[in-house]
Amino acid sequence: MSYTAPTKAVPLAPLLLLAALAQPAQAATTLTLQPDEAASQDVFVYEFAIPGAFGIATAARVTNLDSQTLNNLSPLPAVPFGNFLGSSNTVPLIGAQGESRAHDTRSLLRFDPGGLGIAAGQVVSASLRLFALPGLPPFDNPTPAQAITTDLHRVTESWSETGVTWETQPAVSGPVTSVTQDGVNQWVSFDVTALVRDWLADPAGNFGVELRQPDIVIAASGKPLASLYASSAWADAGLRPMLEISAIPEPSTAALLAGGLGLFGWVGRRRQQA
Repeated sequence: MSYTAPTKAVPLAPLLLLAALAQPAQAATTLTLQPDEAASQDVFVYEFAIPGAFGIATAARVTNLDSQTLNNLSPLPAVPFGNFLGSSNTVPLIGAQGESRAHDTRSLLRFDPGGLGIAAGQVVSASLRLFALPGLPPFDNPTPAQAITTDLHRVTESWSETGVTWETQPAVSGPVTSVTQDGVNQWVSFDVTALVRDWLADPAGNFGVELRQPDIVIAASGKPLASLYASSAWADAGLRPMLEISAIPEPSTAALLAGGLGLFGWVGRRRQQA
């Protein structure tokens, strides 16, 4: 008479964990956000304080310069500020009436990665990519011989794309990171990995970023150097601001179950052989 020892039930949860650990490392995939003007939040703020300049009745420093605002003016402004993002730092000049003639500019951007279906822990790296354009007067362009630095700051309070001005720009912390630009008609990339992880972990704390030029840099031409970038209103959609995220996909439930069942069968066979 033969006797077969009863097989003990094997808990499934540890097997699923082992299956997950046994899965081959998955390659990172690249996810890109590059919204148009209607779906984006990006705007240029400008310190210039002379009313009537650029065909804008109010001074630029108290005017929202988003394209959605400026396109409602009649006549249209002489400069389509809404098509640009910028970062500049200049020597402040004061006019005869005490008005500021400073040409300092800054840019605000906000991306929402929450709809991409990834968690903070899956993010391998993230970059904010901006396309650098030739400068507008009175600025000159950076070159390899004379580059400029742009700082990226974390914004710490809310702001409105169609309401913010130089005088009402939000508070920031940082800088978080910086880049050096040595030319135009090229992409500039900021490492925002830590920020994107924070935004995914705490969406309510995502107020975006602000770009600032920390130093006054004068070109050989005597003109100040500045960064100018295509905004989400730029005609060529491929040159608009983008957020690129490299992320590891989560293992599928089917893969975990298959791996778990495979291990379950292997353990069962080992017990029978024993």
